Amino acid sequence: MIFPKHVREALLSYGFDEKETEIYLAGLSLGSSTVLELARQTQFPRTTIYPIIENLRHRGFFRMRKETGRTHYVAEPPATFLRHLEERERAFREILPSLDSLHGAVNDAVGVTMYEGSEGFRYFWQKLFRSGVKEYCLLTTGVGMREYVHEEYLVKHVIAERMRLGIRSRQLLPENMSTRKIVVKDKEELRESRFLPSDIKLPATILVFGNEAAFVTTRKENSIILVASGDIAVTLRATFELMWRCAKPTE
Repeated sequence: MIFPKHVREALLSYGFDEKETEIYLAGLSLGSSTVLELARQTQFPRTTIYPIIENLRHRGFFRMRKETGRTHYVAEPPATFLRHLEERERAFREILPSLDSLHGAVNDAVGVTMYEGSEGFRYFWQKLFRSGVKEYCLLTTGVGMREYVHEEYLVKHVIAERMRLGIRSRQLLPENMSTRKIVVKDKEELRESRFLPSDIKLPATILVFGNEAAFVTTRKENSIILVASGDIAVTLRATFELMWRCAKPTE
């Protein structure tokens, strides 16, 4: 039987080799079948099929049953691939923090990463949430993040996820009508704010967490520059603390 090229390519991309692909597709089209029937369908010798189909069975892509005293193999439905992919993703997400910490431990050099657009916005916050920090500090206009992305829900999603993880933030922002509306929600959004003089201009947002510092531009430039450097992070955090002491409490 001839199978569409894109179907074969999908199975190869998943990780099957050529013979595994042929045997699975043959099993899918035949239904319950013996090794002899699979051999006829694929033109592979039975001695070739036996070890491959047993391997596929142990990996969860075939099941075996007895019919009239003979061994039959049944291909699992295609949705099995999605289930396996979801399990892989879940397992990998669990070890990501460990991998990130290992990478940080062996890479002492300054690293600079550029994120762009709404997708970059997502990646940046995912990195921060996986970092394990419980607080970050922010120097911003108060609407800097909203100027960076068009999708308002992204900003709301970030706040919701930060609250779910129990990550607090402290921010310095110029005092004006817009920022006074923002700080009203400080307690419910796990945030503490202080005001800078109203004439302070902050076209870019600076965010410091752990040993990293991010510079978030406006929608015009549409980029986030993330610098992984303990020295830079410590210096910026010290600058923030000095400004924090001099800033006006919001209450």
